[in-house]
Amino acid sequence: MSFNQRIFNWIHNNNLIYNCCWEDPACDRKLLQLDENSRILMLTSAGCNALDYLNQNVEQIHCVDLNFRQNAVLDLKCALFRNGDYDLLWDFFGKGFKKNAGEIYRTKLVPYLHSDSRQFWDKKIHYFEGGTLRRTFYFRGASGFLAWMVTRYLNYRPGLRKEVDKLLKSHDTKEQGKIFDRLRPKLFSFPLTTLMNKISVLSLAGVPKSQFQLVSSNGKVTTSAYLSECLDRNFSNNPGADNYFYQVYFNGSYSEESCPEYLKPENFDRIRHQIDKITFSTESINNYLRNHDSQFSHFILLDHMDWLVENEPEILDEQWELIRAKSTEGAKVLFRSAAADHNFLPGSVSQYFRFENNTSDIVINDRVGMYRYTGLAEKIF
Repeated sequence: MSFNQRIFNWIHNNNLIYNCCWEDPACDRKLLQLDENSRILMLTSAGCNALDYLNQNVEQIHCVDLNFRQNAVLDLKCALFRNGDYDLLWDFFGKGFKKNAGEIYRTKLVPYLHSDSRQFWDKKIHYFEGGTLRRTFYFRGASGFLAWMVTRYLNYRPGLRKEVDKLLKSHDTKEQGKIFDRLRPKLFSFPLTTLMNKISVLSLAGVPKSQFQLVSSNGKVTTSAYLSECLDRNFSNNPGADNYFYQVYFNGSYSEESCPEYLKPENFDRIRHQIDKITFSTESINNYLRNHDSQFSHFILLDHMDWLVENEPEILDEQWELIRAKSTEGAKVLFRSAAADHNFLPGSVSQYFRFENNTSDIVINDRVGMYRYTGLAEKIF
């Protein structure tokens, strides 16, 4: 096992990786066309998007993740909804900070949590109590630590930070293009480019070597060049002021004007009354599908197939066979990839699934925009 692989495995086996979802649910809802009959199997990540989908009055959502810490984040969010206090939800996951979070956790939230989640939060609830350096939850976990390092760098370059702030407050995509033209040579220069091209650093953002290789196209494209292209496309088409994904890592918190749907007060009661539709388990998608007879109409797989394509292709093959067996007629599978298209998938997939090619008008408004390809497959038989 290589040194970089050992680093990646250590980070992912011992840490919370994602403190918020890094996929745009507004884009996903348009692609998936969810309704009251939708039964969803999805990867947990930080649980933001599972809560978002409840606004579509779906029938069922089951989340799976190999990292119990990710499920613990979702479980804490569900506990805050069950507790019934919107202001408390906003403090914890809107601001990412709550004075006396530990006391509130023990008196108001523990009764709603699963045992594995309690074991995690008993030790980590201080993530919400701030600190001298990492003052909010959104600077915690592996991805949060990476965001914190970047913001520290920006703090040492106040002119650069001011330009980034201006980009993330803009409502005018034309203006953003000019701002990004000024930013590009500053952002993508030493030392940031050096960090961006290190697999050990990218591991903090959940990027394994296999995905790094898809990004770099066997050495022809560097990760920094890939990111530059993605950011340019993103901010040329989407107002920075509406992009809560980048704002939360820049500011360490959301704002009332720009935040996920599950954090908006008008959605609180709707989600709270449906919170029991969400279940979760700590296991792989394959293991869950092998051991349960449930049939699903929608599968949301994020970018995890990029993890499997090189190291565990047999698991990738099995996964698509299990999806075919445990899906309803016309079921949809949504995934993202650093690859240019879906040709990295097993050849047998195209026998049973049709890939939608006319999604560019939706995908262009993906406010994360960190993937070359957003795949949408529909089961044909």
